[in-house]
Amino acid sequence: MIPQPSVSVVFEPAARPSADLAGATAVVIDAIRATTTIVAALAAGCRECLVFCTDAEVRAEARRRPAGSVATAGERLGLRIDGLDFNNSPSVMTPGNVGGRTLLLTTTNGTQAVHDGMKAGAALIAAMPNRRAVARRVAALGRRVVFLPAGTVGTVSCEDTLVAGAVIEALLEGPGVKGFHLEDSARVALAAWGGAKDRLGEVFRQTWGGACIVNLGLDADLAVCVQVDTTDVVPVVRGDPPVIVAE
Repeated sequence: MIPQPSVSVVFEPAARPSADLAGATAVVIDAIRATTTIVAALAAGCRECLVFCTDAEVRAEARRRPAGSVATAGERLGLRIDGLDFNNSPSVMTPGNVGGRTLLLTTTNGTQAVHDGMKAGAALIAAMPNRRAVARRVAALGRRVVFLPAGTVGTVSCEDTLVAGAVIEALLEGPGVKGFHLEDSARVALAAWGGAKDRLGEVFRQTWGGACIVNLGLDADLAVCVQVDTTDVVPVVRGDPPVIVAE
């Protein structure tokens, strides 16, 4: 029997639908770039973020909303979807672009991971910029924690694993965390983070996802993705379809 509350990481995207999330805190991660984009948007004053699996759903929701009340964003394989306002780019989530508006977002990997996390008792959005804030919220909730990396086109993602490890490190450094037990998967993520944190920009550029957006000329996005502890925003997922708000 694993002592509770435990901390685990579901590395394989194919394993997410069968993960036991009942009563757990799910922490969804798509470091390059969806969860970083969501964090950046809410930190810039976005009212809320709705995530969709298809761009057709984004367009339909935009038509239902008052003119000027939403910003649409999305990508497939790193490229902005034609007709949407923005790419899935944290670097463009500024007060001028999204402040006071609802962001409607669809991405290749991350938005599906958000939907998979909705079976949990609570679902949070994590990235490097808010990793310590997420750790504080996880500790306050006191529940079993399951990290849900989005992965990259169905494969394990190095950068998502590193974010999980970074949050776990911050969790262990906080007060009142002696009750949390690290499963082996959490220890793997923590060890990976320990080996990469002093050269994070280099490591992110070498990952499949990082190399892809660098090749697309999106270095500004990668620069945001590797910022650590720059915001206290904790995006919380509620409702069905999922609505993400800052708390």
